[in-house]
Amino acid sequence: MPRRRGSPGHVRMADVARRACVSMITVSRVLCKPEKVAPETRRRVQAAIDEAGYVPNLIAGSLASNRTRVIAALVPTIRNPVFGRTIDGMSEVLRASGYHLLLGRSGVSAAEEEALLATFLARRPDAVFLHTNRHSEGTRRLLLNARIPIVETADLVKPGLDMVVSYSNFEAGQAMTSYLLARGYRRIAFVSRPKRENDRAMQRWRGYRRALARRGIAYDADLVLEARLGLREGANALVALLGRRPSPQAVFFDADASAVGALLECQRRGWAVPGKIGIVGFDDQEMAAEAIPPLTTIRVPREEIGRRAGQMLVDRLDGKPVEPRRVDVGFSLIERSSA
Repeated sequence: MPRRRGSPGHVRMADVARRACVSMITVSRVLCKPEKVAPETRRRVQAAIDEAGYVPNLIAGSLASNRTRVIAALVPTIRNPVFGRTIDGMSEVLRASGYHLLLGRSGVSAAEEEALLATFLARRPDAVFLHTNRHSEGTRRLLLNARIPIVETADLVKPGLDMVVSYSNFEAGQAMTSYLLARGYRRIAFVSRPKRENDRAMQRWRGYRRALARRGIAYDADLVLEARLGLREGANALVALLGRRPSPQAVFFDADASAVGALLECQRRGWAVPGKIGIVGFDDQEMAAEAIPPLTTIRVPREEIGRRAGQMLVDRLDGKPVEPRRVDVGFSLIERSSA
């Protein structure tokens, strides 16, 4: 019976080596340390791998090399584009150094994150990327016992588990609220994802409160709402807030998707922005600049966070010193015409 082309169970490294006219050691280097192989040889070996349909047994190889060339990455959701931008930036750096991503959605449940992490660690990744700073004790124990490089990117916490590359959500929340106060707004509402589930929302809310306190404005819990991320959720939150008496003069949404939903609701109802209500967001997604009116928001360099995180992991795995281990990439307040 003829061997089925591309069957990973039958194609061996020796078959690839014969096709490419190289040694098995060279094939192994292309798979594990491509930067150490001449470009022309690397292309020839890769072509042989593609033609043969060879799939390397990374687990078996890792027993000898103690490397799988895999980085495990956990993000809360794949629905939010901000995580995609970070993952794209990191992937560029990792792929250039011969690493691949194993991506998982951890959700907002600490138990789910712990279970997913345990599953990933069983595959022996070389390092772990986490877009969260809030972990269960079980997760922390798993990570510390793994003794592999870890980078966290949700917030500029101190100290982190290992390495941190991010920005201060607290400072960003304070900056946007201070901006609104400087524009003459006094009754400023704040809408965020549920704070118990989202450490970034919690820190932005704390920054909002600090800015109010610094201007001597009393905190009003009636001006604070929690809502899931989304256009409809943002619209509903705005309607609810404007139905209260006295109503807010401006609303600070902790995500652009919700803020744009509020802008669309204003268009449907004929409410002037910023005449009737000022609206601001967070993250400077593409929709923010295209909204009517264009949305004032906070811009975070998500791709840079990904690239810096990827490079820190690669350097650690290459045995290079990484200093500092806590990198602040900052943020920018993008002033447009919605407030």
